[in-house]
Amino acid sequence: MQLNPYLNFNGQCADAFKFYERVLGGKITFSMTWGEMPGADQFPAESHKLIMHATLSVGDRVLMGADSPDAVTKRQRALMCHSI
Repeated sequence: MQLNPYLNFNGQCADAFKFYERVLGGKITFSMTWGEMPGADQFPAESHKLIMHATLSVGDRVLMGADSPDAVTKRQRALMCHSI
């Protein structure tokens, strides 16, 4: 079994993934902002530059992450669950 960690950030996802790419020798294979996704108009304009989803490949491993806009974060607090 292989686990793929998913990290949540508060506005630092792009910088963190660039750092991980550099120090781990990986490659960012996907990155989309909240403003680039379908339905972006449903989120505050200040969240549009934040990362909605990013994927970093390091060898045969994958690290994923995103920034959580304030509106999404508040909803997530009420629905927080963790699964493996």
